[in-house]
Amino acid sequence: MKIAYFQCTAGISGDMILGALVDAGLKLDVLKNELMKLKVPFDLKSKHVLKNGIGGTKVQVIVEEGHVHRHLSHIRTIVQESELGEKVKEDIIKIFTNLAEAEAKVHNTTVEAVHFHEVGAMDSIIDICGAVIGLDLLKIERIYCSPIHIGTGFTKCAHGIIPLPAPAVVQLLHGIKIYSKGVEKELVTPTGAAVISTLCSDFGEIPPMNMESCGYGAGDRDLDIPNLLRICIGQLEDNENNNLAKEGEAVKIEVNIDDMNPQFYEYISKKLFSAGAGDVYLQTAFMKKNRIANILCVNACGADMDSILKVIFEETTTIGVKVFNFHKYMLPYKVEKVNTDLGEFSVKIAFYGDKISNISPEYGECCDKAEKYGIPIKKVYDMVKQAAAKQNII
Repeated sequence: MKIAYFQCTAGISGDMILGALVDAGLKLDVLKNELMKLKVPFDLKSKHVLKNGIGGTKVQVIVEEGHVHRHLSHIRTIVQESELGEKVKEDIIKIFTNLAEAEAKVHNTTVEAVHFHEVGAMDSIIDICGAVIGLDLLKIERIYCSPIHIGTGFTKCAHGIIPLPAPAVVQLLHGIKIYSKGVEKELVTPTGAAVISTLCSDFGEIPPMNMESCGYGAGDRDLDIPNLLRICIGQLEDNENNNLAKEGEAVKIEVNIDDMNPQFYEYISKKLFSAGAGDVYLQTAFMKKNRIANILCVNACGADMDSILKVIFEETTTIGVKVFNFHKYMLPYKVEKVNTDLGEFSVKIAFYGDKISNISPEYGECCDKAEKYGIPIKKVYDMVKQAAAKQNII
């Protein structure tokens, strides 16, 4: 499995991620051509720089628009109307959604009402989209990250003077290992925090790997420490544990409910998934006095627990929950494109060791095509799997 490990000894930002990817071998022209599928005006420049004697790459996004405030819906439209691949679109929208949820919590408003200020500018949009596209172009299947150096002090933004790290950054880094060595500068930007907190699988020591390339992405400032983000790219070392990928700390939240309209569960489930839930399901139980109840079960990563609990306590009738910590293991997988008579589909291919364990066409795409052509979804699903077999995808 091809992995990337980000070493954040000087924090992380969107432009540092781009610089690290380019320094590690990503061709700037190839990245730029993919970004042009967003159909927005921009340019990319890169240059080699030295930070405390260590060479790195500085990538600059050049745009000509003025100061623009955008909502999540505006950015979602830009991404969805682009010609990017579906998996790339999905990751980009997930990053911006997580950022919007963090901003909404910090500013005590709703996700829909959040104004992206600095992050809504086109250069920040290119940073985030470029990070996702770059990782996809390098065929990175899994991302790991070191504990993050966050910096300290104050900075000026659209809301005035705020402490560092910025409140949205703190919210995004819930459940992630952080530290500060007293550098009074902004080391972690909301863009960098949103990308790494969304895409990274585990934070800690570098996993055993056969390293193939290494790159350094440079920040703007000169600091007492090298202002560089290092990325190491290589193959995860083969051993008996690599058949399953550890997803890190996870939580299972259980809620016993015997006094709520069952029609509400459909609405509540949607909100729970939006809040970060991985699984939402119901079980039946007998409560005291033999009352029949539903046990609402939610599985999620620990970083999303606050958002999950907010939905549960606001939307259900419960006054208490049970929380269990556990580890989740998953088969490694990749997403490939398959051509059919109905058009292109994405398929998720899971592996156990060197053998393919399962292949799943993307459900949403199958639904869209089934509705568009009036074909039963089961036939669309089978058609995609058969096409994958013919094209040697499986």
